[in-house]
Amino acid sequence: MVQKLVAEVPSRIWGEARPPRMRVWENEFNVASWIRVSGGNGELALTAFHIDEAGEHTTLIDRTLIDGDGSALMSGLVRLRFTGEVELVQVHLKLGDAAMRFHVDELFFQRRGSNLRREDKLISNF
Repeated sequence: MVQKLVAEVPSRIWGEARPPRMRVWENEFNVASWIRVSGGNGELALTAFHIDEAGEHTTLIDRTLIDGDGSALMSGLVRLRFTGEVELVQVHLKLGDAAMRFHVDELFFQRRGSNLRREDKLISNF
């Protein structure tokens, strides 16, 4: 699968609920995205990727099969476990066919239990 960066998640979203002085902590996030795909068929996988002191981690958010041109709503609830200092959190899209082209119309990344805020919308083309 071909992996593409969709967006970097700002620390204000994933880091705001870190318990003080905790070395290892977890948070759950609601993630949703509208993605338009063209040029190929195959599997699409939306993932959360992060790097912390324990290394690199990839967590599946959602996956679907694409048969021709179209749009997909991909969403899921993911639990991310962080250790020590966090270098980055990103959203990636894995394409089953290198010929596939994609465009992300919207992307939300929200900590579960928090009120939806305007800044939780990472990508908006509307």
